[in-house]
Amino acid sequence: MRHSVSRSMVAVVPLLLAACSDNLPTSPTAQTRLSSGRLASDVAPSSLWADQVEGTTANGALYALFKPVDWNGDVIYYAHGIIDPAVAVALPIGDDAGAIRDALGQQGFAIAYSSWSETGYNFKDGMQRTHQLRGLVNARFGKPKRSFLLGQSLGSEIVEALAETYPDQYDGAVAVCGVMGGTKRQLDYIGNTRTMFDLMYPNWLTGTSTDNVPVIPSQAQVVNAALAAMNGDGFAGFGKLASINETQLAGRNAPEMINTLVTALVYHARGVNDLIDRAHGHFPFDNSNTVYSSFVLPLPLMNVINSSIERYSATPDAAAWLQNNYQPTGQLRIPMLTLHNRFDPLVPFGHEAAYQQATTNAGFSANLRQRAVNNYGHCNFGATLTATTVQDLVNWVTTGVPAAP
Repeated sequence: MRHSVSRSMVAVVPLLLAACSDNLPTSPTAQTRLSSGRLASDVAPSSLWADQVEGTTANGALYALFKPVDWNGDVIYYAHGIIDPAVAVALPIGDDAGAIRDALGQQGFAIAYSSWSETGYNFKDGMQRTHQLRGLVNARFGKPKRSFLLGQSLGSEIVEALAETYPDQYDGAVAVCGVMGGTKRQLDYIGNTRTMFDLMYPNWLTGTSTDNVPVIPSQAQVVNAALAAMNGDGFAGFGKLASINETQLAGRNAPEMINTLVTALVYHARGVNDLIDRAHGHFPFDNSNTVYSSFVLPLPLMNVINSSIERYSATPDAAAWLQNNYQPTGQLRIPMLTLHNRFDPLVPFGHEAAYQQATTNAGFSANLRQRAVNNYGHCNFGATLTATTVQDLVNWVTTGVPAAP
């Protein structure tokens, strides 16, 4: 076990959980950010924008476009993160997103963003809706001088895919707290964490790693069950889980690591049915050949864990869905600047190394610069740092001098 856990430490966790506000509104993650779904017209200051419009596309997605009074001719297309499948479609401009929009507008950038046609892990639709904004901007404001991409969380994976797929239509991209290593890497982390939790604490959570559940549990139900299970054995099972390489829990101390574990469990519980529906009736997780390892736990114990843990095999149709939704190619032909917390409780920091390796293998690593912040949290950078990161990307594109990592 990497950190000792006491009951007094655990008492901190409910306070962390109460502070949540994430791409998944039901996530327990403390310092996590994104949409509460407010309409843009509720928050946009009219003194900043010379023109702003909201509309609905034929497929039911909502969009909003903003042109500042002192427009510099550039536009930023913003892609939001995942929204809980139970939440209605709405414009993604709650939490810091509205402040980020206004901060970029004050720098002279036009802004465009869209909801997706439906919520959940709707990657392909999110990519299409974000790309569709180009035509809407051209029709309303005229063709911009340059086009930049900005994404958060799952929206960063959308930005990554747009940058790789349409390099001639965008000039640069910023990816914040992103699923840069691909959907499979993210779901492997979630699936391994849930499966290992079930080994340590059987029958505490509804269903299994790959089951469609009749009634999706609430955040509180998952949090309370997980904490009760861990309290029951003095957090001994948690200590083992936290020491396994395939379920590394982000955190600088025990409360943060517990918060990270519960975040992953809630993410799975709230999203499992949605993912099964999208992946042709099967949850796209496969640990049939995974050899779980640890730098801390003794080999005899790891042998027991590997022989006892539940095994799942992904069906070919689910594996194909994973490949299409999305596995990065690394063929990054435009500048990209990323920003990620080293201790991210929802999207592990290892995604950054995975994308760096992908661009290196493809021969495009010169177009990628990555920045790490030594903090805990998911997408909790605030408007000022996010807008500064965007400006650094724009300066890189303008001058040809790469942004500092």
